Amino acid sequence: MQNSERKQIIIDEINHWKSSRLLPETYCDFLLALYTGGNGNIGKQKKKFGYLIPCFILLVLPASLFIYFTEMNHSLQIALLSLFTIFLLPVLKKSRKQGAFHYYLGVLFLLLMLMSLLGADFLPFPKAAAYAGVIMLHSAVWVVSSFRFKIRSFLAAGIAGLLFSSASFFF
Repeated sequence: MQNSERKQIIIDEINHWKSSRLLPETYCDFLLALYTGGNGNIGKQKKKFGYLIPCFILLVLPASLFIYFTEMNHSLQIALLSLFTIFLLPVLKKSRKQGAFHYYLGVLFLLLMLMSLLGADFLPFPKAAAYAGVIMLHSAVWVVSSFRFKIRSFLAAGIAGLLFSSASFFF
């Protein structure tokens, strides 16, 4: 076996370790840089589907608003929004390492709020009170998640939602 074949086998094995997370990513990057002389395909896997995720988000938001404002059965609307939410969860998990975590978490919270507003129609309360209660609940979740994930924009959005929904009781 030649030296270049051995080196390629080692590089393939390190890539396997990296993809299956047997070793931390920084260790694998170091080993790949060591064995490839700094010319390895370290960032190749990250850029493979990187452009699809923002496109997916750009399609999910208008689609969810379209679903919300059309005359469909509420159960069907909730099912479609649940499907969008389920597809967003793996993206959310993967984006935690890439720095776009708060964008996808915000989209997830908005989808959950839309589903909750659709579900509020089934509550035995007046619609205005049910909607205000759902918005207050979700605003509280935004405030709590702002402290949990240290995202200031969630704190601002949560406080604004709490203020506006509580003001709706008086006006």
